[in-house]
Amino acid sequence: MLLKGVKKVGIINTENLTDRKDFKKNSQNEFRDRWQGKKMYGQFVREMPEEIDKDLSWQWLVQCDLKVQTEATICAAQEQALRTNYIKNKIDKTSENPLCRMCRENGETMQYIICECKKLAQREYKRRHDTVAKLVHWTLCEKYNLERTERWYEHCPNGVVENDDIKLIWDINIQCDNIIEARRPDLILVDKKGKSCVIVDIAVPGDCRVREKELEKIEKYQNLKIELKRLWSLKKVEIVPVVVGALGCISKGFSRWMDILGIKLSIGMVQKSVLLGTARILRKVLDM
Repeated sequence: MLLKGVKKVGIINTENLTDRKDFKKNSQNEFRDRWQGKKMYGQFVREMPEEIDKDLSWQWLVQCDLKVQTEATICAAQEQALRTNYIKNKIDKTSENPLCRMCRENGETMQYIICECKKLAQREYKRRHDTVAKLVHWTLCEKYNLERTERWYEHCPNGVVENDDIKLIWDINIQCDNIIEARRPDLILVDKKGKSCVIVDIAVPGDCRVREKELEKIEKYQNLKIELKRLWSLKKVEIVPVVVGALGCISKGFSRWMDILGIKLSIGMVQKSVLLGTARILRKVLDM
């Protein structure tokens, strides 16, 4: 009643007032603009290419139920706030060697630690990659009533699982008549009755390279696609790249790839499996 009275006598100018939704939206936009404008902290957002789904890429903040410490580590990594050797040397102006402490070959930037260091590739990056692959395998087993564990994170995929309708192949070199370099995708799903199959390959690259990596995977398995269609007398063969950025970015085509597989894979769960792996790598390298 008091506010109505104030409005009636014209003490407050109501022309520029906005409703609650508009006020909240404007505040969020202002906050985002200030964040993007920061030279270091806004770098992650500025470098996101147009092919990245900017809504899905933040699902992990509302769906993943990560521990506070893990969430803080990932946000700090996005904002270049973790003190890598490169930052200590170039920003803090210390005498610290800027090279990666693991391989001593390149500058220890955030991008280099989470997806480019050769010393981490065979163990830590592979472990993170295999966790995503295991989740996809478990989800496919659930859909097609194949043997699986009750919980996906306890799942240990066998080389081949099958029933009368479906065969699911896990990480096996495919015997071919012709010389084909890329013949060991992460998964191959074969529909026996429909005479079709889907080649599935997983990757966890730097976030600005998500779309590029999808195209790379599709190109990589073209020869295998042709060979499988001929060898196995298939009517249709498709290639599905499952690519998630090391810090959670998702491409706009992710849902389309899941539609081809015919599964409802929780984006938040996929991001969680990746981000837990990334946080583990950061803690190991930076001794956090």
